[in-house]
Amino acid sequence: MLPLLIPIVHKCLHPIKYIKMRPLLLLPLLFVPSWAVDPTNCATSNKQLTPSDFLLETQPDNPNVASLSAIFAAQNKKLTISQLLEDVNHRLTTDSSGHKVWEDTPSFSDQDTTKWMPQGISSSADALDVGTYQGKNAWVVSWHREDDKSVRVTFVDRGNGDRYRHALLVYPHAADDFREVPIHAGGIVWYGDILFVVDTSKGIRAFDLTNVWQVGTTGEGVGKDGSGGYTAAGYKYVIPQIRWFKWTPTSFPFRFSFIALDRTTTPDSLVVGEYQPNTTAPVRFVRWPLDYTTRKLKAGPDGKTTQASWAYCVGIERMQGTVSANGKFYISRSNGKNSAGDLFGWTPGSLAYNNAGFYPRGPEDLSFDKRNGGRIYTVTEYPGARYIIDKPVSSVRFS
Repeated sequence: MLPLLIPIVHKCLHPIKYIKMRPLLLLPLLFVPSWAVDPTNCATSNKQLTPSDFLLETQPDNPNVASLSAIFAAQNKKLTISQLLEDVNHRLTTDSSGHKVWEDTPSFSDQDTTKWMPQGISSSADALDVGTYQGKNAWVVSWHREDDKSVRVTFVDRGNGDRYRHALLVYPHAADDFREVPIHAGGIVWYGDILFVVDTSKGIRAFDLTNVWQVGTTGEGVGKDGSGGYTAAGYKYVIPQIRWFKWTPTSFPFRFSFIALDRTTTPDSLVVGEYQPNTTAPVRFVRWPLDYTTRKLKAGPDGKTTQASWAYCVGIERMQGTVSANGKFYISRSNGKNSAGDLFGWTPGSLAYNNAGFYPRGPEDLSFDKRNGGRIYTVTEYPGARYIIDKPVSSVRFS
């Protein structure tokens, strides 16, 4: 059982210095009250919510993945992630601050494009506990298109000069066809052969990394091109959605803004949080348990419904990411296009601490890597200040 947590108060008393947050008084929870806790009411002294209110239902696997996989395998166009990473075509560079900078040339720019915005980040350290996947030490980053009609993901081979390749996420809607995935993709988790991607109002989508399909690169359409082939808006590779973990409560919404893996809990778990521009709306963290043997959420007696193991109100506006590891939480906050971002350090049972200005402007999703003493990864979103940032956990203050 997780310990009772102390509320996080978001308002700083000083705009520059690192500030210890002022706590709210919270008495120990000595018994379970007989009345129901409103899962949408965060304006109370008790920030603990009822986990069983937060439900995800595993939808049946998409049968069209198997039929399409057979089509691409027959054409020798079904690949692995390691094979995709042997076909990298762009490269990150490193600036004077040690940040990784996206490719920016006269003919191609991920650094300055306004069509795509980076959002989520995960790594091979999430994928497998050994830290590598199919022999690769890699990052993966999600980008939403400006109109939210499509999502691409970028695999970065860290062992090969930070070279990278984009792939398009697709939804197989027929036995022989697929289409774009129209979501924001604010957070991702690479877990074994699955890539979890949050769908803001509907839950969590899962994409099958054992199915990387090579398509033609000359057409702007997505799916069958009318001549027996396939295209993906100019991208060479696509990755299909295999299943969906659907948000099932109808009495209240939850905002799936970002997501992270925690391998230090038993079992492994996913932590999901909500972005809100202010705290007049509920701002919550929810943790759901995972089954590492199936790479699915750990279902209850009915075999498909997963209850949260923990749910909590968090008083921080503009959160863009969180990750928990070894009993500690790291929480990123954006302060807009013109101001540096923050990183909160929080140990449950203590006060949250704002490492103000810890990040450049626009920090997003977070990911944890236990290697090399522990690392925290994030990605920033704004054109001209668009980086992958790798920081040691030792640089994060908690008091």
